[in-house]
Amino acid sequence: MQRLPILLAVLALLGAVGLALGAGGAGAVPFEGGFAQMDVEPDDVSMEVAVQPDGDARWTVEYRIRLGTDEEEQAFEQLRADVENDTEAYTTRFRDRMVSTAETAESATGRNMTVSNATVTAERRELPQAYGVLTYRFEWTNFAAVDGDRLRVGDAVDGLFLDDASSLIVSWPEGYRLGETTPEPSEVRERSVVWNGPVDFSAGQPRVSVAPAGPLSGVPTAGIAALLGALVVAGAAVAYRRRDAGAAAPAGGGDAETEATGDAPADDSGAATAAAASDSAAEPTTGDDDGDASEPDSDEPRPVDDDLLSNEEQVLRLIESEGGRMKQKQVAERLDWTAAKTSQVVTGLRDEGDLDGFRLGRENVLSLPDYDPEGDADGADEDGGNGGDEERDGEDASDEGDATGD
Repeated sequence: MQRLPILLAVLALLGAVGLALGAGGAGAVPFEGGFAQMDVEPDDVSMEVAVQPDGDARWTVEYRIRLGTDEEEQAFEQLRADVENDTEAYTTRFRDRMVSTAETAESATGRNMTVSNATVTAERRELPQAYGVLTYRFEWTNFAAVDGDRLRVGDAVDGLFLDDASSLIVSWPEGYRLGETTPEPSEVRERSVVWNGPVDFSAGQPRVSVAPAGPLSGVPTAGIAALLGALVVAGAAVAYRRRDAGAAAPAGGGDAETEATGDAPADDSGAATAAAASDSAAEPTTGDDDGDASEPDSDEPRPVDDDLLSNEEQVLRLIESEGGRMKQKQVAERLDWTAAKTSQVVTGLRDEGDLDGFRLGRENVLSLPDYDPEGDADGADEDGGNGGDEERDGEDASDEGDATGD
């Protein structure tokens, strides 16, 4: 015999966790009886919403019942047999309930919505204790709003309520990055956020915004640093070749030996000067400088645009610009981020070992792994170590004159 009281209780629980919206957040569907109609009641309910790039969502609703007694074992085995023998009876009632819910959300959001492909399974799991798990799955079209390349999730379940045994998980497609969430979730994972009840979402909640990740967001921090270093080296090499090419074509001509060694013949002062400039550019560590500081800026490597940096790169660059140490609250203010987004990015960096942190009173303080409070003074000395450049410029000019007069 079918256990219709159990089915009705499952459907009623959907109302209890808030899957009824109405225009303007019109409140939850009445919940009468619930699992009081069952011999056993679920220990927890999990709702997972996997949003797709086109705004459709794949829903998975699980009701988990701990099987701690023989009576609970027998009751669940009977339920599993009923589900397997007459699956259509279970899926039809569930689908009808969700179609009604989608119609209400359609009126509130203005998007055409449908519910399809509803399925149900009942299985025993070891988690590690024995649980009976009743799982419903279905697809909800246009569940999320598509705004350009951005996905905005939550208006279809506005005013959702989670009791203390329920949780909501919203996940997004691979290649997307979390933007903002309202309210702050209980947990932020790699590609999902989790709210654990009890949570009474107010009007305009929950909300999740995601967008395709930037061109550098998929590169590990160490790889980004290496890439930036390679760009700087490549830019310097291009600048050197341009300057070397100009020095290698003197008006009076020259031979390969002159260009390679910088030793100019006595009757060719122009070639000697060009060779001296080439030698200075090729050996910057000697301190020689040919005075070409007026070269156009276009020959120098350009800095990377902040808009091309991932969230992690922006945080690391900001803290580095502040000397290697900064309060987390200041990071959020400087980048104009929410506390939740800042926490997510900082947590990822700390997990990867790219940031350290500690508590200072009620504040979170962040620092680079190699930060040395006593090293700031040394850094100032190093910056001041370039003070002799003008004297070296004078020496270079004198050397050029000697080379010309040889």
